[in-house]
Amino acid sequence: MQQLVHDLCSFAANVVADDNAGLFARIHRELPLEIFHFSSGETYNGWQVPQNWRVRRAKVYKEGVEVFDGESHTLGVGRYSKSFTGDLEWEGLRPHLVTNPDLPEAYLFHCMWQYRPWDADWVLCMPYIVYRDLGPGHYRVELQTEYKPGQMLVAHHHKAGRSDKTIVFNSHTCHPHMANDGFAGTAVLIRLFQWLAEQDTYYSYRLVLGPEHLGSVFYLRDLPRGEVDRMVCGVFAEMPGTNGALKATATFAGGHMIDQAFANALQHHSRAHVQVPWRKGAGNDETVWEAPGYEVPFVEITRCEDQWAPYREYHTSLDTPELMIPARMEEMLAVLKQVVHSLEDNVTVERRFDGLICLSNPQFDLYMERPDPAVNKELEADAEKWGHLLDCLFRYMDGSMTVLDIARRHDLPFDRLRRYLGRFEEKGLVSLHRAAIQRTAPQRMRP
Repeated sequence: MQQLVHDLCSFAANVVADDNAGLFARIHRELPLEIFHFSSGETYNGWQVPQNWRVRRAKVYKEGVEVFDGESHTLGVGRYSKSFTGDLEWEGLRPHLVTNPDLPEAYLFHCMWQYRPWDADWVLCMPYIVYRDLGPGHYRVELQTEYKPGQMLVAHHHKAGRSDKTIVFNSHTCHPHMANDGFAGTAVLIRLFQWLAEQDTYYSYRLVLGPEHLGSVFYLRDLPRGEVDRMVCGVFAEMPGTNGALKATATFAGGHMIDQAFANALQHHSRAHVQVPWRKGAGNDETVWEAPGYEVPFVEITRCEDQWAPYREYHTSLDTPELMIPARMEEMLAVLKQVVHSLEDNVTVERRFDGLICLSNPQFDLYMERPDPAVNKELEADAEKWGHLLDCLFRYMDGSMTVLDIARRHDLPFDRLRRYLGRFEEKGLVSLHRAAIQRTAPQRMRP
C-alpha cells in the first residue's frame, strides 16, 4: 500500500483539476473503473460543480523585493481564490495570509471556496517561517488566477455477488498530494476490493471514489432510485495511517448490523479503538449517503484524534506518504475485511434437538473447557467467557438471535464463534440460516 499511496499523492487532484484524469487512470490500473462526468456549473440542492481553477501568477513583493511565490507549492494559493493585483500596507495584506505558527514549515489547505464559490475572495497560504519575517511595510501583490469550464470526475467499481443487495465503500479524491486525509484511505479501499475480487460473496460491493461531498451529492443525484434502494449499508474510510486509535461512528439510527460488525471487529481485531455517535468522528460523506430520500446506513472509520483537530498534520503540506505507518494502514484493512466476513457469514441458529446435549461426549466433541481448581488445563484467558456461553447457548438456538448478537452478548470474536457454531451444523445439531441485511425503504419527498 505504501507505494500506491505515493503514486496517488503525486497528483494535484481537486474537485475539478487537470490532474484528475491521470489520478483515475492510475487507479484504473488497480481496479477497473466506470467514470462519471459532471460539468462545471451543474447544481443540485444548492451545491455547485466548480470550474477548473488554475494559478497563473502569485507573487508578493515587499519594498520591491520578492518575498513569496505562491506557485512554489500546490497549496500556496487558497483554492478558488480570485485574481488580485495591487499595493497594500501590512495591515491590508495580513488578513489575506493563512499560516500556522505551530507548524512553521507547513502550507495550509484552504478549501472552503470550492464548496462556497459565492463567497470567494483571495488568500495566500504561506509557511510561518516566511510569514514571521514580513511585518510592517509596503507590499505589492500580483495574483492571477483563471476559471475555465471543466469536469468533476467520480468513479465507481462494482463487485457483483450472489445477491444484488449492495454494500458501499467510499473515499474522497480531492485533497492534492495529501495522504492520511485522502489517498491512504483510497489505497486501503483499493486493496480491500482487490481482496473482495477473490471472494465468493453473497452481497455485491461498490467502491465510490470522488470529491468530498460534491462527488457523492452529484453521483447520488443521477443514480437510478432502484440502485440506491439496493444499497443496504456503507462505509466511508479515511485517515488510516497515523497512530491514533481506530474510530468508528454509529450509523444515524444506530443498531444496524454494520454497527454490530464494526463493534466486534474493533473489539477483537484492533490495537486500540473508539466508537462514537453519528457525526462525532472526523465527519464526511456519511451525511450525503444518509440524507433524506437515500438513507443508506453509513459508518465512518478513521483515526481522528479530535473532531476539530483530527491529527497534527491535518490539511497541510505535511500530510505526506512518509507520515503513513504501514502497520496502521494494514490494521484498518484487516478490520474492514473482518467486517465483511461478519456481514457475509452472519446467521441465525435453529436447533434440531430437545434437551441438554453432552458436548464433551466424543460423539460431539464440542465442549469448551473452563477453569477447574483441581485440574491444570492451561486454558486461554477467555476460557470462562466460552464456558458461560455454553451455559446459555442452547437457549439461543431458537432462530431469533444472530451470531453477531451472541458475540456481542458474550464479548467473543465473531470469526471464532461462527466457526464453532459451524461445527454444531456439521454434527447435525443445528441448521444455520443467513441473517440478510434488511433495507428500510427511504422516505422520499411527496409529489
